[in-house]
Amino acid sequence: MEGQCPAGKQKLPTGDLFHAAVSGDPEWLCLCLERVQSPNQQLNKQGLTVLHVAAQHGQLNSLKLLLESCTVDVNARCPHGRTPLHMALSPESKPNSHCCLTYLLKHGAEPNVSTDEGLTPLHMAAAEGLRECVEALLRVGADTHARDSRGHTPLELACLWGHRVVARILKNAMWHTDKKRDMEKRQELQNLKQNMIRMHRKAEGMQKLAREAMNKQKVSEWAERKGLPCLKSPTTGLWTLSHRCCHSAKPVKKHHASESREIWNISLNPSRPPPANINRSKTVRIGVHPEKAVDEPDLQQCVTLHCFGNRHIQYTTSWDDVPQPVPDLPLDVIQKGLFPSKFPSRIAGPLQFQCSSVLDVPHRGSNQGTKASPWTEVAMHLAEDFQNLPGHY
Repeated sequence: MEGQCPAGKQKLPTGDLFHAAVSGDPEWLCLCLERVQSPNQQLNKQGLTVLHVAAQHGQLNSLKLLLESCTVDVNARCPHGRTPLHMALSPESKPNSHCCLTYLLKHGAEPNVSTDEGLTPLHMAAAEGLRECVEALLRVGADTHARDSRGHTPLELACLWGHRVVARILKNAMWHTDKKRDMEKRQELQNLKQNMIRMHRKAEGMQKLAREAMNKQKVSEWAERKGLPCLKSPTTGLWTLSHRCCHSAKPVKKHHASESREIWNISLNPSRPPPANINRSKTVRIGVHPEKAVDEPDLQQCVTLHCFGNRHIQYTTSWDDVPQPVPDLPLDVIQKGLFPSKFPSRIAGPLQFQCSSVLDVPHRGSNQGTKASPWTEVAMHLAEDFQNLPGHY
């Protein structure tokens, strides 16, 4: 009978390939594979391949045999856009969802592929509350900000179905992803600033050469009108004379090390309080040593920012009038990065703030004494969402 494993396996039809994959019997599956030329072309009524069916029912032995013994596509898509990785996260695959998922990922399954409804494997793992599967997907780079056709992220699905632990893991991953992207954008802004400084200095050098050439031309014209011989350097002798005359023989007074120590109060006596100075800038200093002045030109006169209604920011420079885009950052961050003298920071120091994980933040736990139904929490989440929508429910 089709769908069972009788004693005479040699006479089984090829249509039993899917039943053999569901059963997980390696001998039966090997026998069926010998009679099938291309397993990828064998589809059931739902348009699923044998690899889809094995992953849907959590048959790890069938997955190993299919991926090791024949050439099957680990990223094959069904008519609805589902891959074997999606099927491994279905409710029928429990409790072997995690082992099937890790095996498929190890053999080249794409973690960010989405179905026709926009569901990624991380969406399905979050909706099912599969913590180990969520952690495995995050380790291989699953997109935590992906949205389905309804605009839901994996975090929102985990909150909707009341999976608190999974929600906290996803929230922590999203926070780290946002911070990483923010640091990358800030680094792009710093690279842009350094490029602007190089172009600014290059433009200043060209302007200086132009001024010197113009001065040389004017001096030559003046000497020609006066009938004087052409001078190699118009101000060499004059500058040498004025330099020697204007500077007296009195040596220049140099600041002693003790004076700088007294200014910044680098004292070995801890009982001596530092002297107050109200003339200093109102900034918070972490150390007592003087801060080194940054050798950077002021870009306010040569760089102009242009803001548009869609929060798109561009810039133009004095040496290039063509608008250029800037990194996707808030306007105040861009202004502080490009014009630090105009927007000084109140906290300046060599130390950086250390971020902590959201998983370490104390949170309220549920009452362990009472066992509430998960549907109760689902209803509470729905009520909270409906309150934020216009209208009455």
